[in-house]
Amino acid sequence: MNPKRESSGSQFYVVQGKKWTDDELNMFAQRGLKLTPEQREIYKTIGGTPHLDGAYTVFGEVVEGLDVLDKIAATPTGQADRPIEDIKMTVKMLN
Repeated sequence: MNPKRESSGSQFYVVQGKKWTDDELNMFAQRGLKLTPEQREIYKTIGGTPHLDGAYTVFGEVVEGLDVLDKIAATPTGQADRPIEDIKMTVKMLN
């Protein structure tokens, strides 16, 4: 756990927008995450990452290369859900 949210300056998350069920969202609520009815509906229909939202800044959107994102997401992972083999990437920020 990282209660102070002290992340590396080069650490970031790429979120695919997983859709959540009421049961899954209820588990987040049991852990103290408060969601409005509107937020719950968005997580159920569009998706997201409830445990990251409100704690980290959204600074971009994947606009092309979603097939690459799907391949990264399908990569086998080990301890702490980290890929077994490092995945190197180049990120380009557009204005």
